[in-house]
Amino acid sequence: MSDNIEFRLAGGQNPLILVPVYLDDRGPYQFILDTGASHCLLTEELSVALGVRPEAEKQAMGAGGAVKLTFGHVNAISVGSTRQDNAEVAITSEIQRIAAAIRNAVDGVLGFSFLKDYILAIDYRAQVLSLAHPPLPGGGNESRSVPFQLASASKPLILVPARVNGQGPFQFALDTGASRTMLSSEFAAQLAIETSDDSPATGGGGQIRILAGSVCSLAVGNVAVRDHAIGAVEFLSMLSTAVGAKLDGILGHNFLSQFKVAINYPGRILTLNPVGLET
Repeated sequence: MSDNIEFRLAGGQNPLILVPVYLDDRGPYQFILDTGASHCLLTEELSVALGVRPEAEKQAMGAGGAVKLTFGHVNAISVGSTRQDNAEVAITSEIQRIAAAIRNAVDGVLGFSFLKDYILAIDYRAQVLSLAHPPLPGGGNESRSVPFQLASASKPLILVPARVNGQGPFQFALDTGASRTMLSSEFAAQLAIETSDDSPATGGGGQIRILAGSVCSLAVGNVAVRDHAIGAVEFLSMLSTAVGAKLDGILGHNFLSQFKVAINYPGRILTLNPVGLET
C-alpha cells in the first residue's frame, strides 16, 4: 500500500523538493527530500519547539565543509501514512543557510534513516511522491531498471553506474538534494569539457565554487539525456574520501526531473521511466 504525497519545488532555477512531514503528530513541517543525507535533520528552532534532548555531537562533512550535528530522538516521523517511531534525528544550523539560498522556509531534511525501508517513487511532472513497501519479485520495468549499491552503512549514498559521452561506466551518486548534475573537476578535465565560471552554490558547510559546462549525453542503464548541463566542482574528491568510494559525479535535479524515478532501497534497484512514457 502507498499513498500519494504532494510536494513542491523551491529554489527557482536550482530547485529542491519540499515534502510535508509530521513530527510527534505535529505539523506539517517543510522538509527537503534528500537521498544524499544519511539522517533526518532538524533546524535548531524546531528541535527546541519539539523538546528534543541533545544526546551526542558529531562532525560531518558537507559539500562546503565541516558541519556540526547534534543527535537526539523524536517520538515519531510521519510522511503520508508511513511512520517511524522513536526516530533518531540530527540537529544542525546548516538548514537555515540552505533555506536562505532557496528563499523558502525549511524545517528539516528527510534522509536515508527514514527512506531506507521503502520504494520511493517521485513523479516530478505531477509533483507527487509515494512511499511503499517493496512488492514481490517481478514487479517494475526491468528494461529501465539498474542495480545500485550504497557507499557504506555509515555513508549510504546511492551509487549508480553512468556513461558520459558514450564512455564509461563511471560511478555517480544519486542525490535528490542536488539541484544540478555535478562532475568532479578531474573527471571534467579528463573528458575535455569546456567550462566557465558560474554563480556559487550553497551546500552544507558553506558555498561551493562551480564551473558550468555541458555533456553531449549522460546515460544510466538504457535511458539517456542529451546536451545535459553540468557543473564541475572540487568537493567531490573530498566527498569520495569521506564516503570511502570514488565519485565521478552526482545525478541532480536537472537529470532526475526528466524521469519518473523509483528507488527501491531494500531491493537496491533504481528505475527511470522517461516522462511521457507509460511505466
